[in-house]
Formats: sequence, structure tokens, C-alpha cells
Amino acid sequence: MSAATIMPHKISSRCDPNTKGLIRGVIESFLPKIQVPYIVTAYSQDFHNLCCRIALERGYPMSTDRSMPSLFPFIKPGVIMGSVAFKHIEDEARRVYVCFYTAFLLYVDDTYQHTNNERVAVFIERFVRKQKQLDPVLDGLASFLQTTPDYFEPIAANIVLTGALNLINASTLEFQTQGMKASLHAKDYPEFTRQMSGANEAYTMMVFPRSIPIQSYIQCLPDAAIFLGHGNDVLSFYKEELAGETVNYISVLSRCHGISKMAAFEKVANDVANADAQVCKILSEEVDQEAYQTWQTFKVGYVSFHTSFERYHLDELMNRVNRGM
Repeated sequence: MSAATIMPHKISSRCDPNTKGLIRGVIESFLPKIQVPYIVTAYSQDFHNLCCRIALERGYPMSTDRSMPSLFPFIKPGVIMGSVAFKHIEDEARRVYVCFYTAFLLYVDDTYQHTNNERVAVFIERFVRKQKQLDPVLDGLASFLQTTPDYFEPIAANIVLTGALNLINASTLEFQTQGMKASLHAKDYPEFTRQMSGANEAYTMMVFPRSIPIQSYIQCLPDAAIFLGHGNDVLSFYKEELAGETVNYISVLSRCHGISKMAAFEKVANDVANADAQVCKILSEEVDQEAYQTWQTFKVGYVSFHTSFERYHLDELMNRVNRGM
């Protein structure tokens, strides 16, 4: 899931009624296909307080002064991810890990968009060399990533770790290729950068508790990663249209394939539904249905992450009563 699609920002544009209606229609068709209801989950202040306390205990910068490097502004989406999308995980420490993983990667994305990107560009090199980072929050990220094996079995831990490093590298790649002309022949490039920048394989590995053998779910990883990454693209598309975004995945896909943005949106929604169907087929083949049931529960939580976070404006899109959050 792309960090850029989670971090709060101001909406500066409007979506015309016809486009809004088309987007709503796709979403109304999409949710039944993946067999997920529209559910809103209240923000967990208890989990928020727990994550903030642990962050302070670990020495992560948590200043509320926006002029100072701080993880604090990114804790809220992390809390929603950990307490809503991953509510099915009984291990509270692992849900806290999900929160921090999300918050740190959002910080990386925000640093590239708004501040000194050089600090992020050298992160991986300094991480490998065990050198101090150029930013106190990135020092926190480096120490946090080293705890990954504490929460996952070895193969899963490796995928979670490399997912974070790939996302950081993708942020650097995106910055260095700004303004690059999109080739109509490079039809696979948007998918390459999308999967690299979303840590989707990493989040997939987090879905399944350690009690489930990796052999029970690893074969669904490619399709599950598509569901997570492009599911986010589908559920954040309305927000992106409101903001007038032109470099999001669906906009890039439409340009590379020479199709309309709405045609690209519908294609992505269908791809996500098909990916979910493949995941369900793979997991249903197992004698032990725990992995299958875990996926079914996670799907509901993952969609609820988006419907419960006002950033995505889905209540507005679906003509529901707005909530404070």
C-alpha cells in the first residue's frame, strides 16, 4: 500500500457529479464482488495511547512541533491500520509493529515530498553499514527494522524487511524520475513501480499469524499483494480525484495504455476482485481452513481501514452521513 495514499492532506479540488457517480457505481459493484460490507470502525484511543507510550519508551522522536522531525503526525494512520485492518491479530505486540511500520514508511514518503530527501536517499546505505542516519526519525526506523525477526518467522521477517527497503528505494526512484516522459511501450512500468512502492508483500505476510504455517498461504502472496496494493488504489481513487492528482497509479496506467482514467479505474477494480478470487481458491485448497478464514476476516478490516478514515472521503462518495474522526 502506497504511503502517499495514506498521509492526510488538504483537498483542493472538486469532483464533477458525473465522475462522482461513476466512481460510486464502481465501488458499489466492487464491494459485493469481494464479499465485503461497508463498515465504519471507531478510532481506538486506547491503542493510540499504547503506541505513543511505546514510541516514547523506545526513544522515537514524538514532538508535536511540526518544525521538528517527528513520528507523531504519522501515528494516527498507523493506529487505524493496526487496530482496524489487523484487528484479527491477537498478538498486541505485532499489531503495534504494524502501527510503527506504517507510521515510519509514511514519514519516509512525507520526507521525500516536503523536505530534505537526501536523508532518505542514503538511508539504505547507512543502514547496511550500521552508520548513524542523518535524521533522528530515520535512526528510529533503523532500530525498529532490526526488531522485525522478533515478530515473524524467518522467511516472513525477510519479506517484511525487504518490503520496507524496497519502498524506501522506490521513493528515491520516483524523485529521480520526476518529469520523465511516459513511454507507451513501457506498459509494465507502472505495475513495477506500484508494487515496489507499496510494501504489499510485506503487509501480506503480516496478515497471517505465526500459528499458521507459511506453506499454508505463501502461494497466494502474488495475488494477495495485488489485492492490497490495487485495493488501496481503488478505495483512494475518489480522494485523488478530489485533489486533482495526476501521478497516482490509475492516472499513470491510463496514460501508458492510452485509455480513459475511468476505464483504467474499472480495470483495476476488476483486477482486485479477480485477485481476491484467486487468493480464496488457493487458500480453500488447504485442509486446515485457518488461513482462508484469516483472509476473509482481514478483507473486511482492510476495507474498513479506508471507510473508517475520513481522509478517503468515502462517506461523502457513498452519500453517507459524515463522521468526526
